[in-house]
Amino acid sequence: MNILFLTSWYPTINNPNLGVFIKEHAHAISSAGNSVVVLAIVATRSDKIWSKIVTDSFDENGVRTITIELNSRFRDIVYHAIPIQYYFVKNAVKKLIADGFEPEIIHSNVIFPAGIIGNWLADRLKKPHIISEHWSRIKGFLSKPIFGRLAIKSYQNAIRILPVSIFLKKRMLDLIPTLDASRIQIVGNVIDSNIFNYKERSPFSETLHFCAVATWANKKVPDKTPELFIEALAQLQIEIKQSIQLTMVGGGDKIPELEALCSLKGLKVQFVGARTKNEIANYLQKSDYFVHASTIETFGVVVVEALLCGTPVICSNVGALPEIINESNGVLCENTVENWIEGIKRAIETNFQKNKIASDFKQKFSTLQIGEEINNVYNDVCKVRFL
Repeated sequence: MNILFLTSWYPTINNPNLGVFIKEHAHAISSAGNSVVVLAIVATRSDKIWSKIVTDSFDENGVRTITIELNSRFRDIVYHAIPIQYYFVKNAVKKLIADGFEPEIIHSNVIFPAGIIGNWLADRLKKPHIISEHWSRIKGFLSKPIFGRLAIKSYQNAIRILPVSIFLKKRMLDLIPTLDASRIQIVGNVIDSNIFNYKERSPFSETLHFCAVATWANKKVPDKTPELFIEALAQLQIEIKQSIQLTMVGGGDKIPELEALCSLKGLKVQFVGARTKNEIANYLQKSDYFVHASTIETFGVVVVEALLCGTPVICSNVGALPEIINESNGVLCENTVENWIEGIKRAIETNFQKNKIASDFKQKFSTLQIGEEINNVYNDVCKVRFL
């Protein structure tokens, strides 16, 4: 089946981590036997007033990827200028069709701006439109007068909507009660179990090793709150009289502030910066526990990566995380320092079966599994269309 995979979040040379989970979905769909062309239109901040760079190549998984990179010092204006982006997308698709690639399904990723552009394009080409949704902050976006109306119409016109979690599905139905729940099907993110897998730990260590992975950035509305587990670990090591080592993986402008907090609290910490997936897996495999404090999670990729390594997770009781974490693989905490202290203490006192934690998740989010789930959606869409 010919699939046009439309997105505004996708890895670029300057931002290799942007929308990696969407790229993994494209790989999964291709692995299921579909002919996939990724069309990524990405607005990037630049010193230039304006430039457009188009690349057309095959990625390391053999997926054809056309990237339209719009570079501008007025990036936010370009990002919100949907008609301009649609113009470039429409022309790129016209060329694709002229070259022999006739899409059977338009599959957009994230409602803004790709989902709205995909709705217009599907209407123009008279093709079925599917939207995969990953966005945790759709509530604020839907409240915007013009964009909100465009988004709701795009959701309503889509033949299928694929949120990545039960939490996100419920949120969408709460925000847009007119949506047909029968057209919403949950499809999770892809987690590579060839990279994230279980390895035996040393049987005993005098130091408890904790790991955290995120982008540590200052935001007006924070989505990651590492201060909670830093405070909790610092207080706990005094209480239990045991050495604690924290490793924090990832970049971001908040790191100096977090380094100062750890120093003030007397917590031994290592900030290792951004790392490859293989390196992240290595840190997780060597850690006793994974900690993840956040205010919202639509899926929790790093949490599942930790579980695939057999590492028990201590995380916030928010968003989709209660769908993943239970008493057999971790502890859910309310977002107070006191509750985090109790949660970490409970985890330390629990005899987790780490090999079983890893095996329980090994196939659930594999490339083949997710590819098959999306392919089943495509087949259902085609059956419905021709009934």
